[in-house]
Amino acid sequence: MYFSDNVEKPYVTKILKMFYYLDFISFAERGSSVTNDIYYKLPYGPIPTFIKNEIDTLLITQEKSQLKNDFILEKAEFGNLIKSKDRRKKARDQYYSQYEKELMGLIIEKIGKKTTRQIVKKTHKEPPYLLTEENGIINYKLASFLNSRQVLN
Repeated sequence: MYFSDNVEKPYVTKILKMFYYLDFISFAERGSSVTNDIYYKLPYGPIPTFIKNEIDTLLITQEKSQLKNDFILEKAEFGNLIKSKDRRKKARDQYYSQYEKELMGLIIEKIGKKTTRQIVKKTHKEPPYLLTEENGIINYKLASFLNSRQVLN
């Protein structure tokens, strides 16, 4: 995961929020998300279900996780960190378009230094979260309310 390789403290919740911004900003700008994941409104904010399920599988039974060869979860003071097993195996640039690399870089720059708590509070104040019922699916069409990349400020 590009985000976990490029953020100093890659707490799982923080990484999930970074995927949210990646997908919803991409949808606002291009009409399509990057991951095509489904996001739910949960107590800690928007959660991408497929990515979260894979991380949970890695936590519970590593043998069955698609992430097992490349990532590990480490217990930390405020939750779990997701890290590459081998930092030399960083996400390779050829897997991402120029647009995606630029957007991920901006998200890392603007959101990566914030605490998980700050990011959770931020997402709770934004229209896609506010306009979705508890435990409901967050519609990508709500991305139009985010004001594209300005939401990262």
